[in-house]
Amino acid sequence: MSSYWDGNYIFGQYSSEKWGHESVPSGVPDSNEQEEVVSSIQGKQNSPFLDLNKHPPVDETAPVDDSYHASGYGGDGGYGGDGGYGGDGGYGGDGGYGGYGGYGGYGGYGGYGGYGGYGGDGDHQQFISPGTPYVHQNNSDVGGYGGYGGYGRYGGEAPPILDSLYLKKTVFNSLDELKKRIQEIANADGFVIVTRRSKKIGGRTGRVWLECDRGGEHQSTATLRKAGSKKTGCPFYLLAVRNHPYETWEIKDGTIEHNHELCEDLSAHAFVRRFTPSEMKLIEQLTAQNMEPRKIFQTIRKQDPDRFHVQKDVQNVVAKIRAEQRQGLTPMQSLENVLMKNDFIYEIREEPGTEIVTEIFFLHRDSRVMWRAFPHVMMIDATYKTNLYNMPFIQIVGMTPTNKSFIIAHAVVSKERGDNFVWVLERVKSMLDECMEPRVILTDRDLALMGACAKVFPDASRLLCRWHIQQNVMKHCKGAFTDDDWKKFMSLWGSLIESPSIPIYDYHLRNMRKRLVECKRSRVFKYVYDNWLKDYKEMFVFAWTDKRRNFGNRTTNRVESQHANLKRYVEDRTSLDRVVGCVRDIVETQFGEIRKTFRESIEKTMKHHKHPMFQHLLGKVSHKALDLLHGEAIRKLDVLERFNSSCGCQMWHSCGLPCACRIEKYMREGNNC
Repeated sequence: MSSYWDGNYIFGQYSSEKWGHESVPSGVPDSNEQEEVVSSIQGKQNSPFLDLNKHPPVDETAPVDDSYHASGYGGDGGYGGDGGYGGDGGYGGDGGYGGYGGYGGYGGYGGYGGYGGYGGDGDHQQFISPGTPYVHQNNSDVGGYGGYGGYGRYGGEAPPILDSLYLKKTVFNSLDELKKRIQEIANADGFVIVTRRSKKIGGRTGRVWLECDRGGEHQSTATLRKAGSKKTGCPFYLLAVRNHPYETWEIKDGTIEHNHELCEDLSAHAFVRRFTPSEMKLIEQLTAQNMEPRKIFQTIRKQDPDRFHVQKDVQNVVAKIRAEQRQGLTPMQSLENVLMKNDFIYEIREEPGTEIVTEIFFLHRDSRVMWRAFPHVMMIDATYKTNLYNMPFIQIVGMTPTNKSFIIAHAVVSKERGDNFVWVLERVKSMLDECMEPRVILTDRDLALMGACAKVFPDASRLLCRWHIQQNVMKHCKGAFTDDDWKKFMSLWGSLIESPSIPIYDYHLRNMRKRLVECKRSRVFKYVYDNWLKDYKEMFVFAWTDKRRNFGNRTTNRVESQHANLKRYVEDRTSLDRVVGCVRDIVETQFGEIRKTFRESIEKTMKHHKHPMFQHLLGKVSHKALDLLHGEAIRKLDVLERFNSSCGCQMWHSCGLPCACRIEKYMREGNNC
């Protein structure tokens, strides 16, 4: 491939010289020139750069070559032959911007016809100096701005598009415009342009060397992983020079040869996969919202499907953003920094005699406010796969009178043992005054956790999660039944644990045992009785649990819901400081929603609450409490009167609200609730 400037067209005449190689007079150094390297790309080995102090002299007083005559832009000549950048006519003609020929020959970038025709862009045109506009007298001639092609178009041995007169003579208003245009042409040709270095002249960037991104030689410093490079020492380069009087930019020198094949797909080039400033801003915003990199990538991809980005590019940017946020701190320092900045109350426990952290307890100040206001019910459960260290993550959850869940506190523990749970629960208790304690604690059957609850909160009623018990029964017993028989057994089991009184419980227990023995499934009865009913029935059967003030909570589903909510924010096994950031977002969102439900209960009146019985309660109790009372009033009318059924007083004992029999008494005596 020929050199960029071999046989070039300079100031209206042909020349084989290269620009930029004539030295300035000796002894006149330019003290204002400074070199600025703006790219980490290394130059080709053993290939010296152009002397930065040499540039083509321009004598503005010299007479203009008469090839730029008054009638146009040249003569009838041509710009090549059948295989190159020319044809039968050329860049000139009788009066303007072209002749018969055009931008190529049979095998080149054009053919017959081309960039012009008869006539042109006027009569009296005057060329002032290189890089300046032409002065037109607007006396149009016949013809015009003819065709741009012919038989050929980029065929045969024609050189790439960068070897066009367009680039040699085009003046750009800024360096950014020049880079953008050259990058577009280079990408269309199948390679990428990068900045190799630049030089300051008079305190401002005056020269910039652009090269192929495969230029230079790769010097690997990798020691732990295999490294490679696309660099081949490609000799391609262009020199862009700022025209001082006019503050414009031009290409003044260069070599357009490549020593590698041009690419049909540029997706492997990191330069074309760079994000724009608007895309970077979007990634930062979505990262701050704890969106996963794969979802961020899909969002950007939908905005511009034609870009070359891959998911790894987004992951790298997200990792860089998070590294900047850590500010070089260790993981533990970063965690404490986040806890302090976001108004958390926290304590850290270390292993005696060492500095190894074994437990971390933290709670948000908004959580402390809610915990002190509503300490009646506490639910505890641990989740996993939330942090880099794979340590169990404990969530402690409460509930409000408006039936909303809120997070009390969190803890990361090294092991799920009694001592670890006791330390966490003591921290929870320390957030309350001495006279305040939870009335009910709900857990699964973790013996270490149950023992810790009994030690720290001895007066609280301890209940077991009904859902976890049912899952265990299903795991050990379902194999002994057909599908139809299993449904019948689950109906018997549900009637047993929902027994409203102890006599009814005894009746359902005898009935279930009889039927299981008759169908030769006594092993099933033995499992449920020995493992659950014998020692733990008071912790999950309604006849006992509904005598405690549990406010309708019989499972740890509220905690499971908070686990799921947290994992929507947190990626699998992320850093602890990011976990704390997600907890902050969740707690602040919960606090706002809970405040809203209280204001609605005070200011908003539901249609089904407009009953004379509730007239003194409107705006003073929550909508949830009024809904429960409304349900009890309906039960009193539809059940107690029609079927002469007993009340059971479940609502009175478990929620502290008037049950059906008490509502009936109030109505009979003419009183309101």
